Amino acid sequence: MVPQVSDLPEQKQEQGGQPPVDQSLPDRQVRLSKAGIVSLLTLIGMLLILITGILILDPSEMMPQAPQASLLTPTSTGVSASPTGTHAPTPTATPQLTASPTPVPPVFTANEQPVSSLQLPSGHFVLYEQQNSIYMVSSSGGLPQAITTPGYLYNQAVRPILTPEGQLLYAGDGIWITDIFDGTPRQIAQIGSNQVVTSLALSADGSTLAYTVEPASGKGTIDLYAGPLSSPALVYQQTTNDCPCFRVFSFLYGQGKKGDSTLLLADSQNSFNGVQYGLWAMDLTKTPVDAPTQLMDEDSLQGPLLMAPYSNLLLYSSSEGTAPVPTDESVPSDIASLSYANNLQLASIGGNPLSLSSSWIVLPEQANLSSPADYRWETTPLFSPDGHTLIYVEFSSEPQAPYDRISAVYEVQLSGTGSHLRVGIPQLLVTSTARLLELGPWFNSHVLTFYADGTLYAMDIRSRAATPIVQTNAYARIIAVVGLNEI
Repeated sequence: MVPQVSDLPEQKQEQGGQPPVDQSLPDRQVRLSKAGIVSLLTLIGMLLILITGILILDPSEMMPQAPQASLLTPTSTGVSASPTGTHAPTPTATPQLTASPTPVPPVFTANEQPVSSLQLPSGHFVLYEQQNSIYMVSSSGGLPQAITTPGYLYNQAVRPILTPEGQLLYAGDGIWITDIFDGTPRQIAQIGSNQVVTSLALSADGSTLAYTVEPASGKGTIDLYAGPLSSPALVYQQTTNDCPCFRVFSFLYGQGKKGDSTLLLADSQNSFNGVQYGLWAMDLTKTPVDAPTQLMDEDSLQGPLLMAPYSNLLLYSSSEGTAPVPTDESVPSDIASLSYANNLQLASIGGNPLSLSSSWIVLPEQANLSSPADYRWETTPLFSPDGHTLIYVEFSSEPQAPYDRISAVYEVQLSGTGSHLRVGIPQLLVTSTARLLELGPWFNSHVLTFYADGTLYAMDIRSRAATPIVQTNAYARIIAVVGLNEI
């Protein structure tokens, strides 16, 4: 059968007829619609694939960039002071952003393992001094804030003191006191423009102040002031040519009025640094006061180090010397040039007249060693708040330049009192890789603070756990730890 070919529509029109109805037209329309849909879907799919490929190849072009963390990095010279210094800083809930990694505490357990991480309680502030300013930083993190302290000048021999009422006592162009949160600085005593405050002490109850003033030239008259916190008076004078050149070391502890009536003095040997040899007692109840009474000889370069809290137990060294000065400036010059203890001893102060009791040896001295690197030195000793534990840093120096220091922290347990005092054997707490390690005040009964190579830390002496508090990026000295519910 020969297939028939239908007439074209044009041919039918030429014949004058109506165009036939093509019964297959609806089928062709359906087929064309499906093809269009498939083409459209294919096009959409290709577009989706193309967009997805762009996102995969360069996601950063489709995402916002994170802010530069370096803009939030505090430095030792970039901390701004509050305009008035009258408001407590608000602890931040998130950690401080820094351009550098969070510092790892440079302390290790006895088996040379890193210590675990310590979580500090909130609601506390750490006060520290640095470059003629005093700062406060929250234990919860955040940026340090400068405390308004007009007239303040950093002096290695004169530490600011936190009073029992939570006020800050400091020296510079005079003696000042301020409330660290909402007070106004007030000058207690003025000094001459050519004078320097060389020592500062406060009785345990915070009622009585004592300090010394010397001529900046080192030649002239040394003035010793003592009396009520609000109105100390001149009580003793001597010339710088007639040493011992007295400097206030501490008040002798006592109950009631006896707690602020006796001063303990040391000889500065005409140095403005933290030099204190020998020990003398001065009775403030007499008018005029008598010349100080000697309790400890200074000829053998021995001197007081620290008084135990709420007692008259004295930590001292009977053999002091100098360590090699690091040439890489890892230790500030005013600290590197100090005399350090080569042994540690304890003695009670008491009796009438006052005298030192028989002593207990905590750490024996070293003598006649062949190399300076063989000597070990003790620094920044610290009694626990209950007086039952002694903590100290021990370091030795590398035998060659830059004479970097190698440090460790030891603890000694104490029990009993008076003639029944029992002194334990020093036990290693942690070793350290820090080039300069200094102990600071206690955070609480078992957590202490310390400085190490441009960062302040806290460490639990029970668990050996530690954590950074703030990066100072330069030497800083911790003054105190303050809890909001403690003042």
